[in-house]
Amino acid sequence: MDLSVLNEQQRKAAENLNGPLLILAGAGSGKTRTMTYRIANLLEHGVPAWQILALTFTNKAARQMKDRIASLIGEIEAEDMWIGTFHSVCVRILRRDIEKIGYQRSFTIYDDDDQLRVIKDWLKQLKIDDKTLSARDVRNVISDSKNKLLTADEWFRSSEKAYRDQQIHDVYVRYEQTLKDNNALDFDDLLMKTLQLLMDHPPVLQYYQQRFRYVNVDEYQDTNMAQYEIVRLLTAKSHQLCVVGDDDQSIYGWRGADIRNILNFEQDFPDCTVIKLEQNYRSTATILDAANQVIAHNEGRKEKALWTENSLGEKIKLYTAGDEREEAAWISGQIKQMHNQGWPYAEMAILYRLHAQSRILEEMLVRAGIPYRVYGGTRFYERKEIKDILAYLRVLVNPADTVSLKRIINTPRRSIGDTTVSQLEEQALEEGVPMFSVLTNPPEELSSRARRCVSDFARLLFDLMSRRDSTPMDEFIETVINETGLINQMEKETEEAYITRKENMMEFIGAAKEYLDRAEDEDKTLQAFLENVALITDLDRQEDVPQFVTLMTLHSAKGLEYDAVFMAGMEENVFPSYRAINEDDRLEEERRLAYVGITRARKQLYLSLARSRTIFNQVSYNRPSRFVSEIPDRLIEDVWALSRQHFGEEPAPLRKPHNREPRYNDFGTPGMGQLNIPGVTKGFVPSQASKLSGSAMMRMYDPGDRVMHRKFGEGRVVSIEKAGTDARITIDFIAYGRKEFSLAIAPIFKLEE
Repeated sequence: MDLSVLNEQQRKAAENLNGPLLILAGAGSGKTRTMTYRIANLLEHGVPAWQILALTFTNKAARQMKDRIASLIGEIEAEDMWIGTFHSVCVRILRRDIEKIGYQRSFTIYDDDDQLRVIKDWLKQLKIDDKTLSARDVRNVISDSKNKLLTADEWFRSSEKAYRDQQIHDVYVRYEQTLKDNNALDFDDLLMKTLQLLMDHPPVLQYYQQRFRYVNVDEYQDTNMAQYEIVRLLTAKSHQLCVVGDDDQSIYGWRGADIRNILNFEQDFPDCTVIKLEQNYRSTATILDAANQVIAHNEGRKEKALWTENSLGEKIKLYTAGDEREEAAWISGQIKQMHNQGWPYAEMAILYRLHAQSRILEEMLVRAGIPYRVYGGTRFYERKEIKDILAYLRVLVNPADTVSLKRIINTPRRSIGDTTVSQLEEQALEEGVPMFSVLTNPPEELSSRARRCVSDFARLLFDLMSRRDSTPMDEFIETVINETGLINQMEKETEEAYITRKENMMEFIGAAKEYLDRAEDEDKTLQAFLENVALITDLDRQEDVPQFVTLMTLHSAKGLEYDAVFMAGMEENVFPSYRAINEDDRLEEERRLAYVGITRARKQLYLSLARSRTIFNQVSYNRPSRFVSEIPDRLIEDVWALSRQHFGEEPAPLRKPHNREPRYNDFGTPGMGQLNIPGVTKGFVPSQASKLSGSAMMRMYDPGDRVMHRKFGEGRVVSIEKAGTDARITIDFIAYGRKEFSLAIAPIFKLEE
């Protein structure tokens, strides 16, 4: 293995093999490469592969790391290491020993939808109005509590003990009992129960301490309290811990991530070594300069400054729109223009703080004919037909899973209504058994038809269970789809919907085949496949769509990069959000989010804001974001000021946006103007039009010409007609639709293609 391919700091980190090590890795500095070489170097120095544990935050990152290590030292060595996400590693630990804390190894992992179903049921049973206390609010409290290792009672003792808190506590207690009765864990439980297992059973902890002599953690700034404690326990004896992270990219505090874990690493491990990776290989020097200038305003951070040998690059383009429609139209115009110049759509992304901002952006992209994909839409494994299949498979693996059983008991319809289900639940409760256990002996109170339907359903499940282990997994899944009638039920839908849902089911079978091809022999089981599906993270779900512009929130953009990035909505109360402005910790996290957004750009960065914005059905007039004002003028090209100059307005020097007071002129700002205002028909000034005859003016334009209007931005000429001594021009504007003007006084100029 040749370490000379690494830069000086990367090599220093890869060669440091003993004791606690903190690698502070700035954005685009090659942290994964460095960590990979360090693990490979451990193996070259005689450390057995089975003694190495590497923890990541996405399955995608784990696969990449494993593949890179295999390319350096061979696949056989790589296979013996545990490389995976915190949650997937915890599942492996729990499958081995979870019976020690009162669960069966066949436990089900509940996703967000399953959690909400349980919580909604208890809100209903406790007669709590979901308008005053929503299921999502309760779930968020439960998740946050578990991330902080708090039980329902411990959370309540730390709360204000208001009536609402008492309601949440009551639901939390029953929610936990329901999961236990269903032999199910939610995502947060995977960490919490693993920690419980390690703390309550010393022999289990000792086994893993001896096995994992070298622990490596990626994205350490994103760890929560439970993850921190798991790592601390595993390395308590060996002290062989290497963590890689960037405190400047800690943006998931709302998910429970605790930035103190990385900031206090040197206090936790006084004998640690700290190595900084500050050379960036991704962005231009201008973009890095801007990122450094912004993040320097945070006090709670470790000192470092990114630098690069890349070129200076173009200045950051700043655009001030009249409203959100003009902002979206300008962004669409720039993307269209760049694509015409050879930039692939796949290398462009629009980032925003709030999901609600995407609506207008989508409208404008559609009008401009730009293909796009919103990251975070309905995901494959969240589609109804896929969740139905998963529910069947989960019941066949874990019959105690009543939540999944209730989803499928009448899907497709088999005349088992809500009343029948309620009676089955009551009998199960009386007997103290899962609902599945009473299917073969349903209550006498049921009608003969209902009893027959329940018994038929039970026979179907038992028949499928008998074939589960003797049939190849992909064939078994296809059998389940066919024999349960899931495909037949869709024939009543429209042809298009039927084809789409059927294709999704076939894709699911394909996913099972793909899993079988790459899984190790001991993991080629239905239970392991269901675990794999449950543990897929948001970033793992992202599709490769080379022909689309990507739209996503800033939080979703972490770990990604594009040649051109548009950051929209750069206004106070939007970004930073109004909730963060008066709280120092939140404001610093918002600034880290800005830093993440800026450093996603390789070659070109665009910032845009609107003087007025309608969002959540409210009109607001916000000042430009402080994050824009924190970027020096020398790095910014103010497109708004240049556009005004082109319309004959008084030239304005570049100024920091926060010094600008909102202007309420009798005209808006150009919607989709040229970035540097190139391509303007030479020698033409709008005011000269009035000096020309009607015929001469009409000869200046042809249908299809691109034009710029002072208020409505860029558009296409639809028609020019003579009206007496006047000439009328009709223009189709992307931001404002079709409008007609007198050509003699219209404030427009022609743009070159």
